[in-house]
Amino acid sequence: MTTKDLRIIKTLQQIDRALLELLNELPFQKITVQLLCERALINRSTFYKYYTDKYDLLDRYLNKILQKLKQQVNVDFVVTNPSVTDDECYQIPFRNFTAFVYSKRTEYLILWKASIERQPYNEMTDLVYRKILEKLLTESPELSAKHTYCELYAHLFSSNMMALIRWWLTNEDTVSIEEVQKIMHENMKKGLFYTFRHSVRDSIQ
Repeated sequence: MTTKDLRIIKTLQQIDRALLELLNELPFQKITVQLLCERALINRSTFYKYYTDKYDLLDRYLNKILQKLKQQVNVDFVVTNPSVTDDECYQIPFRNFTAFVYSKRTEYLILWKASIERQPYNEMTDLVYRKILEKLLTESPELSAKHTYCELYAHLFSSNMMALIRWWLTNEDTVSIEEVQKIMHENMKKGLFYTFRHSVRDSIQ
């Protein structure tokens, strides 16, 4: 990689960082290219070298966030049965995914609360939904006749998974990553009702 490439990467990272910081402070409609340039320590010509306007920047930034998340989501567990969910081949992806999400916690929380037209949290949930549905229909072709039920299951699981992630990141001071991994595992193995009763019981003992 050349020195020029490194400079471009650094510049784009500065712009991304400036956008995230400003989204944490202002509604998107109040963010201007001038503010972005001042925060990123670049001039306007540099900004327009890479982006058409602030909307182009936001869309491309969010698309990068979603693409990185997509690469980390492993949904192999949806085609297993409870008797094998303790296997490391299913537990390791859970641990890797939660570790990745934790590394992005500041970014995610800002984006989920930001005043923008797109809804990153919903888009992330939809991404997980589509991966689960694709996995179900690819691994079990016979389920294509039950497509509507597969859609329901994919919606339920993706919503549950992302709600757990958002709850965890919002309460990270009192909820450990190990507890989140345990809840995800027990939800899959024993069901939501069992997990809720035992999590609440454990938390008040």
